[in-house]
Amino acid sequence: MKVLILTYYWPPAGGSGVQRWLKFVKYLQNFDIEPIVYTVDNASYPKEDISLINEVPKNILVLKQPIWEPTDLLFWKKITIKKRIFLMLQIVVFYHL
Repeated sequence: MKVLILTYYWPPAGGSGVQRWLKFVKYLQNFDIEPIVYTVDNASYPKEDISLINEVPKNILVLKQPIWEPTDLLFWKKITIKKRIFLMLQIVVFYHL
């Protein structure tokens, strides 16, 4: 039997979400279930752990597809801390006028 696993978090991502799917894929094979992982190719992970790549079973199929990151639209993500502070100060000054 085959099972398709859809996940955003896959190595080289780090954290508990990755561990869960990685171990699940690893041990499904003990029950004669062939996992196929469908994940993103260009993810923007908050944490990375490249050592987890070595734990991916060699005999499973991992399909990767590039995606458009909705969080890229957030202008807060694109500006520096100094600019954020400057913008916040402008808002405070404007509010007090």
